[in-house]
Amino acid sequence: MSTIEHVAIYAADAPRLKDFYVDAFGMKVVFESGGDPPGYFLTDDRGFAVEIIGRPAGQSGANQRWVCHLAFWVDDFRAALAALERRGITFEADTFVDNDDLQTAFFNDPEGNRLQIVRRKKRLGA
Repeated sequence: MSTIEHVAIYAADAPRLKDFYVDAFGMKVVFESGGDPPGYFLTDDRGFAVEIIGRPAGQSGANQRWVCHLAFWVDDFRAALAALERRGITFEADTFVDNDDLQTAFFNDPEGNRLQIVRRKKRLGA
């Protein structure tokens, strides 16, 4: 069975939003992208994560391409991929990753909502 791994939100000031979630809810920073703008993964004590994606200057609102997606952890990435492909799912080629540290694929559900399957060498927060 798949489990929800993280939700993603967009932020004009990602460091400030990260600090809010850490201070207000006791979340822990488990990954920092170091990019410009920066991005973060924060986890709670049970391993559920919030991804904060820094919004580039001049870009307005949420870019559905990167945020508002639901990510499902899968134990066997290739088996999950094959099962979804049998359902007629088409995956985004430019966001597909399959290496030793990260396996991930994005796609849309039947209503057009953006979904992700993911398997990491080490779970977020572990």
